[in-house]
Amino acid sequence: MTTTPEKARTSEKPVLRVRDLSIRFAWDDPDRPTVSDVSFELGPGQVLALVGQSGSGKSLTAAAILGLLPREAEVARGALEFTTDTGAVAELTGLTDRQLDVFRGSGIGMIFQNPLSSLDPSFTIGNQLGEIIGRHRPSMSRAERRDFGAQWLSRVGFDDPERALDSYPHELSGGMRQRAMIALASLSEPALLIADEPTTALDTVVQRQVLDVLRDTARSTGAALLFITHDFDVVEYLADNVVVLEKGTVVESGSRDEVFGAPRHPYTRELLASVPRLGRRASLADWRGPRRLGVGDAGDRGVPSAASASDPAVERNGIRIVAALDDVTKEFVVGSRSARRRFVALDHVSLQVHSGEIYGVIGASGSGKSTLARVMGGLLDPTGGSVRFEGTDLAGAGRRGRRELRPRLQYVFQDPASSLNPALHVGTQIARPLKRFGRVSSSRDARRAVADALDLVGLPAAFADRYPHSLSGGQQQRVGIARALALEPQLLILDEPTSSLDVSAQAGIVDLLLELRRELDLTCVFIGHNLALVEWMCDRIGVLDAGRLVDEFATEDLHSEGRHSAVQKLLEADLGSRKLVVP
Repeated sequence: MTTTPEKARTSEKPVLRVRDLSIRFAWDDPDRPTVSDVSFELGPGQVLALVGQSGSGKSLTAAAILGLLPREAEVARGALEFTTDTGAVAELTGLTDRQLDVFRGSGIGMIFQNPLSSLDPSFTIGNQLGEIIGRHRPSMSRAERRDFGAQWLSRVGFDDPERALDSYPHELSGGMRQRAMIALASLSEPALLIADEPTTALDTVVQRQVLDVLRDTARSTGAALLFITHDFDVVEYLADNVVVLEKGTVVESGSRDEVFGAPRHPYTRELLASVPRLGRRASLADWRGPRRLGVGDAGDRGVPSAASASDPAVERNGIRIVAALDDVTKEFVVGSRSARRRFVALDHVSLQVHSGEIYGVIGASGSGKSTLARVMGGLLDPTGGSVRFEGTDLAGAGRRGRRELRPRLQYVFQDPASSLNPALHVGTQIARPLKRFGRVSSSRDARRAVADALDLVGLPAAFADRYPHSLSGGQQQRVGIARALALEPQLLILDEPTSSLDVSAQAGIVDLLLELRRELDLTCVFIGHNLALVEWMCDRIGVLDAGRLVDEFATEDLHSEGRHSAVQKLLEADLGSRKLVVP
C-alpha cells in the first residue's frame, strides 16, 4: 500500500480568496477591529506564508476560514471564498458549524499550533489516526488503516511509528505530538491545508523533513498550503508568496524573493533583522543595561543561605554546581493495556549545571530533552540515579523540602496553553505563587508585582485582567515566563521557551534572559531546537540522542570537527545555516 495521492487538482481558480476580511472582538473600538481589511489569494499547489509578530492576527485569520473564532470575536465584514473540487465557489462567512463541516477535513485541513489541545487524551494516536482514515477511506480494513497510519507517521519523521501508534498523546514529546497532528491533518489530502505554526516544536532534522512533506503534498495533489509562521527561515525555504501582518493589517505582500530580497516596509525589515543566525555568539558587550525585577531589588538577592558557595556538596574545583544529574535513568510504561511496553527516555545521564551559566540542551525531537528538564526540575522522579539542586537530593528532600526549594527552582513549559489555567485571569496566575511563598503581603503589592512581571516580558499591565484564551500563543508563553521570573529563581529551566514567539518577541526574551543572568547571577537550563538561538545564548551545550548524553562541549566548539553525528545532522539540516532555495 502507498500514500500516492488519488487525484491532483488542476483548476485555474484560486483555492482560497480572502477579500477585505475584518475581525472584531467585543471590546474593540468599532472603527478599529483587531483584524482589518486583510486580502490575499492562494492558488492550487501554491504555498503562501502569513507572517507577523505574535498578536498580529495570523491565527485569527486562519480561524475565521474554518469558522473557529473565539466566542468574543466575529467576522465584521469581508468575504472568504473557497473553491471545491467540482469548481464551485463557496462563501464561508456566515455558515453554521454543520454547514462548515462539509468543507472541514477533506476540503480544508487544519494543523493547529497547540497539538496537546487538538489531540484526544483518552485515545491512542493509532485510534485517532484510524478514525480519520476510516472516515475518508471506508473500504480499508482495520489492519490496512493501521499500516496507512504508520506510513504517514514515518513520512513526518517518526523512527518508531509502531510505538507512536500505541502511545497516548501525553506519552509523546511536544515535537512528536506536533508531527502526529500534521499526519492527522494531511492524510486526507485536503484541497486547502492551513498550518498554524506547525514546526515550532521540531528539531532541525524533522522540521526540514516535515516541510518537504508538506511542500511535496501540495505540489503532487495541487493542494494549496496556507502556512502561518514567525520563522523566517521556514518562509524562505517553503513559501511561494508572503503576506506580512502588523496589528491586524497587511503592510506588505509579494513573492518570497521580493519580500526577502527588497523588503519595502520598515516593519518587515525589522523582523528580518531579528532572525538569529548560526555563527553569531552573544557576549557581555551585546547585553543591554540591567532591568529591575518586580519583587525586591537585585542587590538584595544574594546566594540563598541554604547552600553557601563554600559548601563542598555544591562546589568542585572552584566551580559552584547549582544542579547535577548523576547516572539518571527514566523509564515509562507506554501504550494501551493490550500493548504495554517499557520505554527508556533517559539512559544513564550525568551532567552538571554551573552557577551563572546558561546550559543548552539540544537533540532530535523525542531524544529526551523535555524529560531531562522535568527530572531536573523535580517534576518527575528518576527511575535510577540522583538529581541534586544546590546540594540537596530532590528525591530525598520529601514534600516539605521540595516546597522550600520550589521558589528557587522554576520551570517554563514548552506548551503555554496547557500550563495556564483557562478559568483564571492572567494576573491571578502570576500572583498566586507570590502569595503562596510569602513574597507579597497585600493585594496592592501583588498587583504591583504582577504589573512589573508583565512589563519584564513586554506585556502591558492591562493583560492581568485577561483570560489565557484571549491571548495569542506567543503572549501566553510570555505570561508563563513572567510567572516564573516573579519568584526570582536561582535556577530557571526553560523548555523551548521561545518556540511560539515571533522573531522580534524572541529577541526581546533572549535579551531579557541574558540581562537577568548577568544582573542576578541567574542560572538557566535552555532546552532548544533552534541551533542559532542556542548558540547565541548558551555557554555550554549537552546533546541528547535516544535518551543518552552523547556529547557535551563549550558553545564555541559547536562547529568543531569531531562533534557527534547527532550534532552534525542538526547542523546540516538547519534552514538558517546557508541559503536554501526551493527547487
